[in-house]
Amino acid sequence: MKIHLFLMNLLTCIFVVVLVGIHVAHASSLEDGTPTPTATATVKPTATATATAKPTATATGSAAPTSTAAVTATATATTAPTATATAAPTSQPSDGDYWEVDYQMVDGAYLILYFSAAGITPLTKTVEFDESSNYNMKLLVSKSEVGGTREVILTAADYTVPQFTVPGVMTGVDLYLNLMVDHDTTGTLYVQDGIGDVDMSSQSTSGQSPIQVDTYGDGTKDPAGSMLLPIPLVGKFDTSVGQKGSLVFPLIYTTGHTDNTVHISVNKKMDGAFIEGDGAPFAKTGPLSPAPYVGTAGTLTSTGTGNCLGIKLVGIRIDFQYLQVMKMEPTAVR
Repeated sequence: MKIHLFLMNLLTCIFVVVLVGIHVAHASSLEDGTPTPTATATVKPTATATATAKPTATATGSAAPTSTAAVTATATATTAPTATATAAPTSQPSDGDYWEVDYQMVDGAYLILYFSAAGITPLTKTVEFDESSNYNMKLLVSKSEVGGTREVILTAADYTVPQFTVPGVMTGVDLYLNLMVDHDTTGTLYVQDGIGDVDMSSQSTSGQSPIQVDTYGDGTKDPAGSMLLPIPLVGKFDTSVGQKGSLVFPLIYTTGHTDNTVHISVNKKMDGAFIEGDGAPFAKTGPLSPAPYVGTAGTLTSTGTGNCLGIKLVGIRIDFQYLQVMKMEPTAVR
């Protein structure tokens, strides 16, 4: 019996020792940092998420150049025509070689747009100018006379026309037009009788290149004060419906007679359209004139279609024919 009790007590002590050993081992394991991997796993994803935010910041930064490029393209598109129109002469003449003559349009100056949209009966829009219109230009006239002529230079930068409106260019559409000169150009002033033949005639054929073909002269020599002056007109336009574009009229201006005939098979209403105008030679003398026919009043005129047969306006074909009469007087001579 005593032996039995002894064995029972011994087994109990052994059991207690084992339990204490297990408990100590477990506590030791906790003190060794077993949970550290768990903490590390939690922190690392957070750090990774922070790192992935950097590409987002980079993408935002890279958007800036895209925005800048868009603005530059818009600015270029807007300013390029102006820069072209106001370009200085390729070789600017010396001030001592030319008289500078400032001109303004006066009462009796006008332009006519004759046009047909979608093949309908053509319409005519007339725009009149006078001294209050602020329509100005400058001519440089050579002080050297060669064979009864003087060279004349029209400076694009000094050709200024206020914007004007062509109402009802199509049903419900108004056209806002800014005329400018694409580049400086050179013409001829005839200062002796019977030297130049300045009457002009032209034929414009749709689908042909070039559309307008000019014929110089009618076989009769013209009086002193006559002039021929090419003017590469560009009409930058906006519309009441937001469409923008250009009407390109590279025309020859004359102090004589001018006419234009249209040939067009796809627009029978416009086919055969004929328009004509008359200029007037520059006067021999005037209050500001430094030499005969220089710095005096005169009238230049031109007709034609330029490149404006088959223009698309709000998706509809429109054909233009143009007449301008520039009655002009000098305001200053230098």
